Amino acid sequence: MAGTRRAARRGRGEGGISFREDKELWVARISLGFDGGGKRIRKTVYGETKNEVAEKLRKLQADHDAGRLVDAEEITVKEYLTRWLGNTAKETVGDGTWERYRQLVHKYLIPILGGLKLHKVRPLHVEQAYADMKQGNGDRKPAGADARKSAGVVLSIALKHAVRNGLIPANPAAEVKKARPARREMAFMTPGQAKRFLVAAERNQNFALFSLALGSGARQGELLGLVWSDFDFDRGTMSISRALSQVKGEFKLKEPKSQAGRRTVTLAPSVLAALREHRAAALKGGRIAAPVFCTRTGQYLDKKNVLRAFKTIVKNSNGAEEERAGESNSEPDLIPARLRFHDLRHTHASGLIAAGGSIKAVSRRLGHADVSITLRVYAHLMPDDDEKLATLAGTLFG
Repeated sequence: MAGTRRAARRGRGEGGISFREDKELWVARISLGFDGGGKRIRKTVYGETKNEVAEKLRKLQADHDAGRLVDAEEITVKEYLTRWLGNTAKETVGDGTWERYRQLVHKYLIPILGGLKLHKVRPLHVEQAYADMKQGNGDRKPAGADARKSAGVVLSIALKHAVRNGLIPANPAAEVKKARPARREMAFMTPGQAKRFLVAAERNQNFALFSLALGSGARQGELLGLVWSDFDFDRGTMSISRALSQVKGEFKLKEPKSQAGRRTVTLAPSVLAALREHRAAALKGGRIAAPVFCTRTGQYLDKKNVLRAFKTIVKNSNGAEEERAGESNSEPDLIPARLRFHDLRHTHASGLIAAGGSIKAVSRRLGHADVSITLRVYAHLMPDDDEKLATLAGTLFG
């Protein structure tokens, strides 16, 4: 006989188990109270055995008590992304990355997809969202390829998490093609340009910072987070174990992205000389307990101010080079104006690789988690030794 053997009525947050003879399944229900319209909200799960359903019910009740239970039928993309940003993403990525996620979510994803129910999002919606980003709408300017790709990556990560949590059966963004930004040509200085850059930087109070950046290939955050105990002047080394993060004007020291980020780098005599002079100035100015590279009051350096100084040095160096070229009636060898501070790292790596440095040793020096990263970024700069290899093969096997 078809029907349902019902359990006694339970209170809010409690569950009931019954058997559906028409479906030949056990069913568990949990009451979540009422929505804004006064309608009771219930959650239902099924199972082949009573014990299976009882276990599911216990998990539902535990999630409800902990405030983790989400009504997948009602939650919108806006509600989900807001919750994902504030909980999951906040705990799994660094401050700078999280801020970028937040900007992309609120600038592009929520305005376009936010009103949709999460469980109703399909690949077609995602594809149309990417098209809308490219076109722009009203006050929202068209998004470039970099922004569209980044927004797509964030959306895919967030929806993958929704799949893991059982809110949706599959990730609708997984198979949708993302924008493909044009490949940017890497910018860096030649050894000659780098030497002229350092000459122009000698009068800057943070000359040692620029010298160390070129001489070590360390990231800007790693350099700005250094303290004097990170240097061993007797051995001529620098130890890297932290990086300075700056988000919305707030400074925070963080751990390296990978174990490879913790490393000791040997420095050239010219770099050590610049550091010794910088240390003497810090000692004289009462800043020896402050970060190695700091303001006159011992505070962390603002990245914007560092970039401003960097651009000024590049401009001065190019000005001197144009003057020299004019006097000698020759073509000036100018530093690319679009260079960023980070390109001092590229200059360091590209110079070593072009000179025949071991790619594995360069990778370790840069703190890359895997040598494949170094190969992917700098492979086009590696010298073509095919003729040398042919000669070597002839010697060995000819």
